[in-house]
Amino acid sequence: MNKVLPCVLALLLVVTAAMAADSYQSKLERADAEYRAGNYAQAKALLEELVQSLPGNPVVLRWRGTVALAMEEIDDAIKFLQASAAAEPGNPVTHTNLGAALLRKGDVEAAISELEKAVAADPGSFEAHYNLALALSQKGDRERAIPEFEAALKIKSDDFGALVGYGKALEESGDTKKAIIQYELARVSQGTNLPLLLTLGALYMSNQNYAKAAELYGEVVRLDPNNAPARLQLGTALYLNGQYEQAAQALAVATALDPNNFAAAYNLGQAQARLGKIPEAIEAFTRAAAIDPKDAAAVEQLGWLYLGQKRWDDAIAALTKAVELAPDSRSAQVNLAYALASAGKTAEAVRQWEQVVARFPDDIDAHRNLGRMYFQLDQQDAALREYLYVLNLDNNDAEAHNNVGLIFLRRGNLPAAGVHFRATIAADPNNVYALNNLGVVLEREGKPAEAKAQYEKALAVDSSFEPARKNLARLAG
Repeated sequence: MNKVLPCVLALLLVVTAAMAADSYQSKLERADAEYRAGNYAQAKALLEELVQSLPGNPVVLRWRGTVALAMEEIDDAIKFLQASAAAEPGNPVTHTNLGAALLRKGDVEAAISELEKAVAADPGSFEAHYNLALALSQKGDRERAIPEFEAALKIKSDDFGALVGYGKALEESGDTKKAIIQYELARVSQGTNLPLLLTLGALYMSNQNYAKAAELYGEVVRLDPNNAPARLQLGTALYLNGQYEQAAQALAVATALDPNNFAAAYNLGQAQARLGKIPEAIEAFTRAAAIDPKDAAAVEQLGWLYLGQKRWDDAIAALTKAVELAPDSRSAQVNLAYALASAGKTAEAVRQWEQVVARFPDDIDAHRNLGRMYFQLDQQDAALREYLYVLNLDNNDAEAHNNVGLIFLRRGNLPAAGVHFRATIAADPNNVYALNNLGVVLEREGKPAEAKAQYEKALAVDSSFEPARKNLARLAG
């Protein structure tokens, strides 16, 4: 909001001989009184008479332009204020109000020029600095706008508009922490202001101060209980702050106020899932998916929940849809593979894992899972290829080393098998499978004492590990 300076009667010029001083002064005083009372039409009528009588008087022209500006008659305001400036160059009030009028007209460069003149003429003018800051901000020149806001606030430190404008300039320049300080000062200056509370809430959210954001959004909903966006933001802030029960309550109200709001339904599903209320979470995600059928996130969440409940067919259907909607979603692709494997659809699961590694070639978990499935299907060459790929990505992967060792053991390549079992043990010293498997290698190499030591190490880790117990008994017998 522009700050417009009223014309000060103490600065009036001496009346020309064409008009009696008392009549001139009286009309100006009456116009001033009407202006300050908000009776702009009456002030305008009085000033029109003076303009007719004194067409070149800069004070009358300034007053007439100021009243036109208050009435949002911007073209008239510019015309009269330009005439006043021409008749009396350098008057800070004229330049300030002319700058404000030009800014409202959208002529930002001209407004800046006039307001710079106002600041030069009166460096102590709050209105000149403030309006210049607004004009520079509108131009996008925040580097120059910020010092002007600071200059204005040195003159009038508690002005709400200047504090908010300064905060906005700081926010847009990326200094959100300083912006918060200015917005908080504005809040103190004016008290309750819903747009300001919402702005502050959003900034606290961006700074990950979710507790403070929740406090502010909570204040908004207390003042405006039917404000669905504020309820949504409150629920989101509470969720991110780990207050899942309160988040679910706020988000349930948000969905009731705005049943077609995807974010409210989706976030409600997240909160309910965190609370372990799976049927309620499924209901919320189902609603979100119905609101926006093209959004993969809600469908994927449904698939994940179905997977957890062992509803394999529902999980596969949901995750297949999620993959169709978002082919580059690693989580959707992976969860679909898990769902297919869990449902016993091994061939389809293998094909899905193959798609995952093709799309995400550096995904070590995907290669490991695909190798595991090939291994279970006794497709040793394919399993070996995947496990070696895993080891290329992470040479300390214990599972990959152990299973590569098993493949070499099955092929009779005892030295290679021993290398990989030892690598497994180096990465995971308590891996009973590798300890036992290394014992088998050593036994086949004709080293029974060393084999016995490996079996005993396996049993020391897990006394109930039956393969090692059987192997040790065979050696003893």
